[in-house]
Amino acid sequence: MADSSRPVSKKAKRFSEDMIRDCLEVMESGDIEDLFEIIPRIGVLRDPRFNEPLLALLFHEDAKRREFAAYSMGAIGDRYFLEPLKKAFNKARQLKGFGARELQIAVIEAIGAIGDDAAVDFFLPVLKSCCANKASTERKSARSALRMSQWIIESLGAIAQQGGTRSLEALVELIKHDDPEIQAQALSELSVAYWHRPNEVSDEIIEKIYELTTDNETIVAESALAALQNLADVGCLRAEACFAASEEDEE
Repeated sequence: MADSSRPVSKKAKRFSEDMIRDCLEVMESGDIEDLFEIIPRIGVLRDPRFNEPLLALLFHEDAKRREFAAYSMGAIGDRYFLEPLKKAFNKARQLKGFGARELQIAVIEAIGAIGDDAAVDFFLPVLKSCCANKASTERKSARSALRMSQWIIESLGAIAQQGGTRSLEALVELIKHDDPEIQAQALSELSVAYWHRPNEVSDEIIEKIYELTTDNETIVAESALAALQNLADVGCLRAEACFAASEEDEE
């Protein structure tokens, strides 16, 4: 077996240093395509020298450079970026036209990728605002609000999957929401949150999901059934029993 404690060779250190310098050069003067190509390397290297240029790019006048900065921050996963990302999101919501929605997606996904459970305090008021906008008579505005809600719930799911208890609690509350589309997605994300610990799902949560398999809204009932199946597929014994019972009820 190889010795994992063996120090990194000088050659490997030099190679990493060269990659860091290349990334810094691209951030300073690269075109948009070059920027997005280095995101995986930034996520692996996670060098603190990236912080300052990324923060500058997060508030750049060009929306695509801001989008790059957000995705890079998510790839690094440092909670240091959480507050700047929140500010960037509030600025992004004021934008109109090309690139505005993509930038908002990038910021929300980055906050979710960082995995700080405190982000729930940011997400829930935004989600409430989205629900209000969804009721708008303007089709475009309502569609945009729906997509924003979906991104937020996906990010809550990502944080819950990393062990975020408050995000998990938020998802449990959202499966009782008065909007069927939000309920359905929250059910889906709730099942994903337990993929790595399927038998840690409480009886109470399983029961709530099971009850929703008979909901009057088809989208909710189908999502609840799919959530039970997902949990059963990854080894949750209680979900497996409830899923079997729901199939018997249908027969």
